[in-house]
Amino acid sequence: MKIIITSNSGHDVLAISGEVDMDTSPELRTHLLEFIHKRTPLLLIDFREVSYIDSSGIATFVEGLKGMMVYGGKLKFVAIPEKIGEIFSFAKLDRVFEIYGSIEDALHR
Repeated sequence: MKIIITSNSGHDVLAISGEVDMDTSPELRTHLLEFIHKRTPLLLIDFREVSYIDSSGIATFVEGLKGMMVYGGKLKFVAIPEKIGEIFSFAKLDRVFEIYGSIEDALHR
């Protein structure tokens, strides 16, 4: 897994590539906790280059969402590949997370 942190229209974007699994989730968790500690109002997670996610990766995002909700922050997912989206849909997590087709869509809703 590789993580690149950028900004778009003044909002933080965490772009992930590769596999989000038991081995890589701790690094992801560290980054999410940094954003939570800073009380980031909006964090966009770009899934465009994610090839695989397992339950530990999903649990890490659930933890991140809960942490952000404590102070009113928002966590939005963008550009989820179809096979990754099917996992979120199957687990009914598409009702828990805000999911958008693009960064632009996420910023305007």
